[in-house]
Amino acid sequence: MKKIQKDRVLDWLENKGPLTVREAMTELNINSLPARIMDLRRDGYAISRTWKVTNAGTKYGVYELVKEA
Repeated sequence: MKKIQKDRVLDWLENKGPLTVREAMTELNINSLPARIMDLRRDGYAISRTWKVTNAGTKYGVYELVKEA
C-alpha cells in the first residue's frame, strides 16, 4: 500500500500542485504525508516544504514539487 500512496502523492504534486497534510488526509486518504514525501525524495524527486501560518496562528507545511529550470 505504501507504493500506491507514494504514487498518489506524486500524481497530485505533478498535476494539481502544492499539497498539505490536511489535503493528503481528506483528498488522498493518506495519514503520513511526511513519510511519503521522504520516500519520494529518496527516489530522487526534489520536493520543497514551505511553512504557512493561519490567522489563528497555526503553522502548517505545504509540499511542492520543484520544477527544473
